[in-house]
Amino acid sequence: MATPPGSALADLLAQELGLLHSFVTLLRHEQSLLVDGKPDTLGDVAAEKSGLSGQLALRAAAREEALDKRGYAAGRAGMDDWINKSADGATSRRRWQQLLQLAAEARALNETNGKLIAVHLQHNQQALNTLLAAVDQATTYGPDGQQRAGAGGRSLGSA
Repeated sequence: MATPPGSALADLLAQELGLLHSFVTLLRHEQSLLVDGKPDTLGDVAAEKSGLSGQLALRAAAREEALDKRGYAAGRAGMDDWINKSADGATSRRRWQQLLQLAAEARALNETNGKLIAVHLQHNQQALNTLLAAVDQATTYGPDGQQRAGAGGRSLGSA
């Protein structure tokens, strides 16, 4: 039995939706780590996020190519046209709507996570500034053996 012409596109859509579910789950995990104050554990998450985003880009490109091969326009308009003519239109329409909703959720999560990362970076910068100020004000001893406030030397940030 031959594969119906639209089924490859339906399969690509299902695969893309599955990857996007995984991506959103990972973004939620990233957010929980940031909220719980564990940004030092984000290295593995970032690597996994990069891998998934690459897979998503490839899958979206394959979907666009499949649309083009069938004579449909790129993007939402082409998907809507294909869905309207597809044998499994109801299933594909449901998947397409889920994909669009998940993409919007992923965008919002990523923006929020970026803001949380910025807050952590700001806290780290403030802590570093406090430490550098403490170094500048450390009590030292001069050549005469008497205490001096402030070393008067170079700061750690200058050469």
